Amino acid sequence: MSADDVTADFEAGVMVDANTKTVLKESFSIWSALGFQYSLTSTPLAIGAYLASVIGVGGSPVFIYGFLLAVGCNIVVCLSLAEIAAVYPHPSGQIYWTAALSPQRYARGLSYITAWLASAAYFFLTAATFLLASQLIWSVVVVCHTTFVLQPWHDYVGYIAAALLALAFNFPLFKLYPYMLKSMVVYINVGALFVLIVLLVRAHPKQSAKFVFADLVNTTGWSSNGVVFFLGLLPGATAVNGFEGAAHLAEEVPEPGKNIPRVMIGSALLSALTGFPMCLVYMFCIVNPANLLAPIAGQPIAQLLLDSLDSQSLTIIGILVYIICLLAAGVCLMTTFSRILWSVARQGALPWSPWLASVNTYYQLPVNSILISTIGCIVIGAIQLGSSTAINAILGAGIIMCYLSYILVIGSLLWSRKTAFPSKRYFNLGRWGLTLNIISIIWMPFITVWLCFADYIPITGSNMNYASATSAGVFLCAAINWFAYSRKRYTVPVAMDAKPADDMHLSA
Repeated sequence: MSADDVTADFEAGVMVDANTKTVLKESFSIWSALGFQYSLTSTPLAIGAYLASVIGVGGSPVFIYGFLLAVGCNIVVCLSLAEIAAVYPHPSGQIYWTAALSPQRYARGLSYITAWLASAAYFFLTAATFLLASQLIWSVVVVCHTTFVLQPWHDYVGYIAAALLALAFNFPLFKLYPYMLKSMVVYINVGALFVLIVLLVRAHPKQSAKFVFADLVNTTGWSSNGVVFFLGLLPGATAVNGFEGAAHLAEEVPEPGKNIPRVMIGSALLSALTGFPMCLVYMFCIVNPANLLAPIAGQPIAQLLLDSLDSQSLTIIGILVYIICLLAAGVCLMTTFSRILWSVARQGALPWSPWLASVNTYYQLPVNSILISTIGCIVIGAIQLGSSTAINAILGAGIIMCYLSYILVIGSLLWSRKTAFPSKRYFNLGRWGLTLNIISIIWMPFITVWLCFADYIPITGSNMNYASATSAGVFLCAAINWFAYSRKRYTVPVAMDAKPADDMHLSA
């Protein structure tokens, strides 16, 4: 395909893959893309899902200060990735970035590993969100009927319902999807404001400043409070993450070299600024900390609302705010997962790649990848019927997979930074770029190791952190697939999908 053909494709509002000739139309504006990225994390509301970790693992001080440290370091990672996205916008995201930035002799192998890491990350994170939404749905039932006994299959039914809703918005109702996304930034912030106000008004008695900022609690069995602090970094590390989610929409967003970095940085900063006040409100408004260790329907935020609001009606409304938020997050995560699956299939990274990589000509969507993504999530969700420990291990590995994929990208950038970027680009970290890249490459392996630690010792089968074992399973599956299928078929993503923005002017 000639350069003139590529230019014509861009002017027509579509992008074409040189290997498969598949086409996706531009379906997202910058505002719907921002709503998409912000909904992925839904930080000011989703941070409430980690309240169970604050009771015995450091308490409120670790929750607060750990959030500040983890989010601050994660924003550094986001800035590093945004600079890359400005130069190399591509629906494969970190998969293409790794291939473009790494030494040529290693590009194919490293991009293949990144493809599996990114796919696994969003597979696990999507499943996690469906489970959280289901737990919140059933918590409303428990609030209304206190004698109701929740069974594992109840959660699985709600899980399937959340998955089918995500499927509906990603395929038959896709025309409504951008409108939903444009409203989600407002909805999440208004919903968080509602929860903030009702908690401050209704919670009584509130916790003291000493409880929130100074009273470190250590019931973990670890003798070092320093270890406990690092164990408590999980909420912040997870609440503001998945920065490159919108990058996988590069073929569906106008001027991706300009708009994708805007969305990545804007969403990360908005998440941080709205998430921190909610952390403070949650901590001050914990009326009965002990109840959070065994919350209704397994959801600590539902228990906090029930205890603190002292009103069934307000509790139900508050939980509904969270349910809608997490259902929307599940829709967005399904989009990201299916786009990653579609993009890696185009490169031959998976069995049945030609089928997975096809685009429905009527809807101009990767329908096959969307369907397989939904089925895969429903299948893995069935594990909770037999073992809650196993499903928690699978879900906990999602964030580790994200970090590992980012490590490969930024590590490759450090190798080739002097020649990786043009002198003029839309987002330029300038003289700070190398420093921020180094901080990122130190931070991510550090936090990844801590995410594999068990919170409590002595370690038993019920409290062991199986995330590292799950991660090892991903590498094993990738290795088997490489020798069985992809070794002779996998190709690195083509560079022609990337188009830097025309008006390059933004510098750090």
